[in-house]
Amino acid sequence: MQRTSGPGVRLRQLLSLRLVTVRLAKPAPAQLGLMLDGTRRLPVLDRRDRGTEFIQLSVSQIANPPESTGMAFWSINPYIGCEFGCSYCYARDTHRWTVERNGLAGGSVEPRFDFERRIFVKHDAATVLRKTLEPSRVGNRLVLIGTATDPYQPAERRFGVTRAILEALLGFRGLSIGITTKSPLVARDVRLLAMLAQLHRVSVSISIISSDPAVIRRFEPRTPLPHARLRAVRALAEAGIDVGLLIAPILPGITDGWGALGGLMAAGKEAGARRADGFALRLAPVARAGFLPVLSHDRALAARYQANYRGPQVGPAYQRALIGRLRTLQAIHGFPLNKFDPPTAARRPAPPSPPVAEPVTRLAL
Repeated sequence: MQRTSGPGVRLRQLLSLRLVTVRLAKPAPAQLGLMLDGTRRLPVLDRRDRGTEFIQLSVSQIANPPESTGMAFWSINPYIGCEFGCSYCYARDTHRWTVERNGLAGGSVEPRFDFERRIFVKHDAATVLRKTLEPSRVGNRLVLIGTATDPYQPAERRFGVTRAILEALLGFRGLSIGITTKSPLVARDVRLLAMLAQLHRVSVSISIISSDPAVIRRFEPRTPLPHARLRAVRALAEAGIDVGLLIAPILPGITDGWGALGGLMAAGKEAGARRADGFALRLAPVARAGFLPVLSHDRALAARYQANYRGPQVGPAYQRALIGRLRTLQAIHGFPLNKFDPPTAARRPAPPSPPVAEPVTRLAL
């Protein structure tokens, strides 16, 4: 007769229950699969204490042609999303499109922070580039690295996708390659960039909106401070790399004064920059939503932005005056008078010839 109670029976029951629990708690391999709502969850490569996730994203193409982006150049973005999370960044839509297009599971409780808290890492970018890049198709058009994300954001220290892309480009010849970044981390790859410059036309643009740390912390609180970026300019220049200063975006009524712009150009020249230029802030809806709340403490200035930014661009009179100011300062500091064509300004009509800049501290907004 089988016993139904007693210490031995209870022990066997507990052991059986424990085994069942272990099977139920076993995680899905690589955290990959469908969620209950039908969305996907990609492998999480790393997490930071402040809540940032780094998510593995496989791609079939890494160099985007002008025909697919509407830009005048080819673009490469090693990451989607950016830890710097600048208040005025226009690239947040790129992140949202990636999430929607791939049917991915939702991220943070506040979706507006997903851009800086869910960083998609194109871990296979270099392999894909080697297999798919056709120099004959690219021709003499620029291949620009960093149009919708900073290629040297902090994630690059951990994952090295940008460096791997540059190493892959050593296998080609005769391209025109541009890199845009706010980070001094680009100086880490100075030897690699010098090697690339033997095979391609290579240029680096270091983006700085102001030499004032308080302004930087107000509008882009997680970016490196100006002095660190200028050190990167010097390191690249000393290695013979074509490096320039990109004063962008210029914030009307905030960073557009003669002293502010001229001071940056002087600092860039002293550090070895070969060129310096900039363009005014654009406020497409996604950038407007991030930027205007930062001005909430200054109601008068916020009201002027609302009045003058009725579309993505500030008014044409301001644009002409700003261009005139930039050209005057370029001449003073010995920089070429070429105009930087920002990624989001492609296919836009060329502005009228600028008048002589007016002798005031700030431009009228």
